Amino acid sequence: MLAATIEFIMRIIFVILIFIWAGKILIFRTDKQVVVNPVLLVISAILAILPSAGIGATFFGISVIHLRIILYSISSIIIVRALYSMRKRNAIF
Repeated sequence: MLAATIEFIMRIIFVILIFIWAGKILIFRTDKQVVVNPVLLVISAILAILPSAGIGATFFGISVIHLRIILYSISSIIIVRALYSMRKRNAIF
């Protein structure tokens, strides 16, 4: 139950951050897009093909709902880091 709630919250955060990132890359054309966009596409593709989080659903020995939480967290961290680095001229990302 707690994991399902966390996954729902992470899903909302993911959607919000994706819209912010899309807006930024439409306005500012930067080289950070070359790194961040393929990573986000791969994470989104994995999230799309994962089976629904039924009772006892596992994927390579990891619960599907925990795997979704991990992927949403990783993508959120990547987007926040990329948005932060877009503010700085010489930031690494």
